[in-house]
Amino acid sequence: MNYLSLIWADGRPSAEDLAFMQRELPVFDQDPVWGSVRLFGRELELPERAATVRVRDGERLVTDGPFAETKEFIAGFDLLDATGPDQAIDFAAACPISSCQPIELRPFAGEVHLDERALAFGRAEDGGARPHLLCPWVDPDIAEPGMRDELQAWREGLQSRGLHVLGQTLAGPQAATTVRVRRGSRELAAGPFTAIPQVMAEIDVVDCTDRDQAIELAATHPMARRHAIEVRPFYIEDDHR
Repeated sequence: MNYLSLIWADGRPSAEDLAFMQRELPVFDQDPVWGSVRLFGRELELPERAATVRVRDGERLVTDGPFAETKEFIAGFDLLDATGPDQAIDFAAACPISSCQPIELRPFAGEVHLDERALAFGRAEDGGARPHLLCPWVDPDIAEPGMRDELQAWREGLQSRGLHVLGQTLAGPQAATTVRVRRGSRELAAGPFTAIPQVMAEIDVVDCTDRDQAIELAATHPMARRHAIEVRPFYIEDDHR
């Protein structure tokens, strides 16, 4: 079963936490059990590089910054292939990051299709492209009849243009679990990490030439007409050298 493991942060990690993660993460990644559960992970750029896109009455509305106006933000994610919620929680609790930052686990509503393009993205082999995360934040009270068919057609259209990397609907927020480890003890909380009314409904990763193209693609997302699409670039080490 595929899970999205969201790594939340409230700023840059302290020097102590950073040193701990840099020391412990390579060891964790080499563990044969957890290495088979974690398919891959990518780091996101800081939230000031984000944009939020809405389309109302045919007009594209773009604001700088992430959708959620909170001090916490998604710093990156791992894609997991776990036997079920217990193994996903065990993974998050064993991951050194959970001793420093909360990890939110969300199952996908279906299997995530991983072709060679998606696997290359997981290896950070972007080939000059600038991958971006498109994340709809939706009001769960708004019904969307026929949206699944529209989303499938939208993804297929991007795939035909060589722009879509991966994407899938997430299970509802009631299926989420937030994991922290404090002084060696795991702390579990039911539900998403953020307490805002809106919830993440999907994730899609797209390959773009730049931020402007990512915003353009977000404006074509079927959910942009009634909800908001957060656009975040992924961290690319070469850009920071």
